[in-house]
Amino acid sequence: KSKQKACTKYQKRWSEASKADASPMAAEIDRAKKYCQVIRAICHTQVSKVKIGQKKAHIKEIQINGGSTQQKVDFVTGLFEQEVKVADVFSQDEMI
Repeated sequence: KSKQKACTKYQKRWSEASKADASPMAAEIDRAKKYCQVIRAICHTQVSKVKIGQKKAHIKEIQINGGSTQQKVDFVTGLFEQEVKVADVFSQDEMI
């Protein structure tokens, strides 16, 4: 039950904000720009596009490096709900 209940209030605020064209999350983003030092993005894979027989997506927390905190937050918020390909992040034969 606890897994089903996780983040429901947070999700409800986002869905209400999108319906009302308000931006209550803008305050949280501004707070991150002002007070945070390390910015991380939580990303997931799209398992439905890869036919490996797995149904559960991999979830990974990735730290954003380079630039000021404001630049990092702007970079990450620009990538919300967008597809990022592996080739965009890593080059060929790069050691991971």
